[in-house]
Amino acid sequence: MALPGRPVEAPVVVLGGGPVGMVAALALARRDIPVIVLERGDDEVRSEWRGSTVHPATLELLDELDLAAPMLKEGVRAHHLDYRDLELSESARFPYELLERETRYPFRLQYEQYKLVRQLRRAVDGSPNVDMRFGHDVVGLRQDDTRVELDVTVGGERVVVAGRWAVAADGAHSIARKLLDVPFPGFTYPFLSLVVATPFRFEDALADLGTVGYWSGPRGRFSLIRTPDVWRAALSTATRVDDDPPPGTHPDFHAAVDLLLKGCLDPRELPLSQHQMYRSHQRLAASFRLGRVLLAGDAAHLSSTTGGMGLNSGIHDAMALAAALAAPDQETATSAYAERRRAVAERFVQPATTESRTSADAVDVAVRRDRLVRLRALAEDPAEATRYLRRVSMLGIQN
Repeated sequence: MALPGRPVEAPVVVLGGGPVGMVAALALARRDIPVIVLERGDDEVRSEWRGSTVHPATLELLDELDLAAPMLKEGVRAHHLDYRDLELSESARFPYELLERETRYPFRLQYEQYKLVRQLRRAVDGSPNVDMRFGHDVVGLRQDDTRVELDVTVGGERVVVAGRWAVAADGAHSIARKLLDVPFPGFTYPFLSLVVATPFRFEDALADLGTVGYWSGPRGRFSLIRTPDVWRAALSTATRVDDDPPPGTHPDFHAAVDLLLKGCLDPRELPLSQHQMYRSHQRLAASFRLGRVLLAGDAAHLSSTTGGMGLNSGIHDAMALAAALAAPDQETATSAYAERRRAVAERFVQPATTESRTSADAVDVAVRRDRLVRLRALAEDPAEATRYLRRVSMLGIQN
């Protein structure tokens, strides 16, 4: 711990010990740039099912950090992407083999976010260029043309941590973004979403069940994704964000599973590993660079979880900002990072996730059927299907 009045210093200070902050720290360390990581929580990585989708473009980036191989060993590979309906017979299937000429990883990988964070923690623990500090709560920020100083409370004491640059990867409720008074316009979806994890073997109950499936239905979207340990279901609910959720597993989940399994099992009998309600947002920071502070991941942009682009685009941010901070002209490179990554979020990630969520939440039968008919037409045209898979796999937009 620093002596009173003497800051702890490193060229770069990263706020946040989640996947985006850890990827940024490891990418900087590999470039021989010392980093201090400030994480307000403890060193325990809890087994929470948050993001689990890793797209081909992200695997390519993680491979640069020697992280892809262990993920591929344990993760579940999705070789096609399915769109179905809980009541209608129409469906569409997009085979990832169409991307074999586009990427070394022509598949989508399902690998829980908490496992990636544990892997990243092990990697930075072995790096002499990363100083990982838990229980460090940032409460103040000052900067000038040459450095950033952060006031931090730790163990009831107050210290100063300083760097030439700071990376705000401290999540949706980013303290750095708030201290800098960065506008974060957008909206919150009016209804809560639900994620449920269960060890129940849906593959034994449903014929031709793929690893990744997106269903439409009379109550909105319902996704079912296989991860290494569990099946993960996510859906829209009829509970408004300001209302108290119903006790127990949500009735909308029961209704969706009942339709999915055609009444062959009482949904209330499903064993659950997780049951969590959450808010969904579409928000974009006014700027990804404020002086010598760079925003990345959820601190910079929030999007609907439909399609799994939030975690992936955050990792893309982290790799891009590490390259910028390693450039000979950091001023020019970091400004270019902020403009480019904000443009990607504004022109691609936000519209793509908004469209996916809106179309999947449609409840009108005719609208749902039309959507599946259009998707099937795309899937049956190899050129169109390839373009579609490139887009949903985030290929070509990671820089």
